[in-house]
Amino acid sequence: MEVKKDENSTLLEDPKQEISQNIKEEEQEGEILKKRISSHPLYGLLLHSHLNCLKVCSGDFDSPEMMNTADDLSLSKLSLHSDSSPEASSSELDQFMEAYCSALRELKEAMEKPLIETHRFMDAVYTQLNDIVLSPSSP
Repeated sequence: MEVKKDENSTLLEDPKQEISQNIKEEEQEGEILKKRISSHPLYGLLLHSHLNCLKVCSGDFDSPEMMNTADDLSLSKLSLHSDSSPEASSSELDQFMEAYCSALRELKEAMEKPLIETHRFMDAVYTQLNDIVLSPSSP
């Protein structure tokens, strides 16, 4: 069902069919990209970093200094692992994954900072209140 426009080009009779074909191609490309991302060596760290951001948002985090150290160690181990793989040629996907992991880590640290400061302030206030309450009162 093609109509000859001229010698060099043809048009589909039904533009809906052409649109449908374009949508299918885009979906296939999207699926291929999803598979490449989910099989990337840094994907686990990306998920871990994302979950850590969600934990900070929910207030469910323990010892942020320890979490930062663990993230840094994970990033260095996974970066070394990705360099030793045969396909590690610093592709755009590699650069994207590393940049995204780094951005998530920086976001988590930025979200943690006010929480840590608030926690330290509340600890100081609590300590001062305990000192006032537990100190012997002078007559």
